[in-house]
Amino acid sequence: MGRGTRTPGIRAAAAVAVCGLLAVAPIACGTGPARYTRADARAEQARLRGLLPLQEDMPEGFSARPRDGWRPPFRAENPECRTVLNMAGGGSPRRTTEPRVTVTYQGDDVGELAGVALVSYTGAGAALRFAEISDALDGCPVAAGPLAGRGTSLRVSPLEVDVPGDVRAGRLRGRLNGYPYELHVVFARVGNTVVSLVHSGMAGIDEESTRRLARIVVGRLSA
Repeated sequence: MGRGTRTPGIRAAAAVAVCGLLAVAPIACGTGPARYTRADARAEQARLRGLLPLQEDMPEGFSARPRDGWRPPFRAENPECRTVLNMAGGGSPRRTTEPRVTVTYQGDDVGELAGVALVSYTGAGAALRFAEISDALDGCPVAAGPLAGRGTSLRVSPLEVDVPGDVRAGRLRGRLNGYPYELHVVFARVGNTVVSLVHSGMAGIDEESTRRLARIVVGRLSA
């Protein structure tokens, strides 16, 4: 889905590679990744905050007023799909201590939202997180709600997004509580930062708007 790394089991392979580079990478196998100091975390948080919001760059039809970060509209039954949806919103800040910023903009179409999350990691954390997301996308053919017959089921298909570096993207299309629903997810890794971008709506949404947002965000991080 999307361009970039697509090899199944990449998370395990990445972990093995990291463990083989202990002499140069600030991460310890079996003890978890190194943590930001408080001072470094504040500085990184400020850097990420300076990259968002994106009012002046938003495609036509989106509000210039940012809202809180995007959250999944349902809890997927499949654990891999659950990871995809959770990470599309930047993950849960209550479970991690990595610096992060999130923002969401409302679009003109019914239920249309565009959200961006940036999360920074130390050592090889970003590569491992991106590999985890890639594995989750590979293991999520259909994102369905936990209760059968409630009309929530989104089939996942590839979405081509051309940005530099590691990127994975997918289109989720189907029904949410019985209503037509579409969701685009884009994940990219730029150095030690993982980008999560989501574009959703109750009807067909514009692929080019999704691609444009991805290029803008990745471009800012790469500058």
